[in-house]
Amino acid sequence: MISTSEKRFIRYWEEQRTGGRWSYYALYIIIGTLLATIILSTFLFLFFQVIFGSLSFWVALFAGFLISFIATVLTWSSNEKKFKKIIRREIDNGSEN
Repeated sequence: MISTSEKRFIRYWEEQRTGGRWSYYALYIIIGTLLATIILSTFLFLFFQVIFGSLSFWVALFAGFLISFIATVLTWSSNEKKFKKIIRREIDNGSEN
């Protein structure tokens, strides 16, 4: 039997994966890079007085890209495994009954 949280997850994940893996990656890596770069740049400016355009800013941009890339890939694989596990469990339960 599928719980309500699993039903919610299945609906969410089916919607997210409609465009495929690469469109998911493109969207979330771009957004994640933008957000992480803003956060890291603000942190560098407030605590280390790093100025926009310096080498440290480019390091923040690269770090933001790397963080968002890793998070996106891990999220996709984790959600895909969870989705397949739920579907497989329900198929197995259906065939037993």
